[in-house]
Amino acid sequence: MTRTTRRIWLAAALTAATLATAACAPSVSEPDADSSIATATEVAAGLDELTTLGAEDLIAALESTPVDERRDDLMASVKPDRVVLTTADGEAEIAIPEGQHYLSIAPFVTSTHECYFHSLTTCTGELGGEDVALRIVDSETGEVYLDQSATLEDNGFTGVWLPADITATVTITSDRGTGHAQIATGDDDLTCLTSLQLT
Repeated sequence: MTRTTRRIWLAAALTAATLATAACAPSVSEPDADSSIATATEVAAGLDELTTLGAEDLIAALESTPVDERRDDLMASVKPDRVVLTTADGEAEIAIPEGQHYLSIAPFVTSTHECYFHSLTTCTGELGGEDVALRIVDSETGEVYLDQSATLEDNGFTGVWLPADITATVTITSDRGTGHAQIATGDDDLTCLTSLQLT
């Protein structure tokens, strides 16, 4: 299955009820008898299918899914070494590629939330769809890992892949201002940056 095919399949599979909360870690919803949410058997089958995508494709597809199309029977949490998928019927894990670290960044102006491990299905920031300039520079060597324009996803985040075990400065600039944050990409470090304020 090609990456494009996988994303098309996942987009079709991720039919959801409207997201009810902006928090990063709500409990998994139990299907109601009269709701349109998949049955336990169908959810389990969907979970098996999701684990075949690989971490990079899965993260890209879930991160880019519009908020009002996200399913509320699935939690997908990004840890430094794995993506944890949880439904009412079970849990599965997909390994993050060795030597890499995924970081999802939601700059803000007035409103944010605390977050450490990014939820691909529930985390939302306030600036969805806005254009920003993103620069990430190694704090010790000065190596530039990223220097590019980005459009924040509908959920207000932009995700980047960085080398594991570095420290770096993240700078984001937009028409609303500029913000900086220090990050690290070790085994216990965050995958969700929501403290970068544009001023």
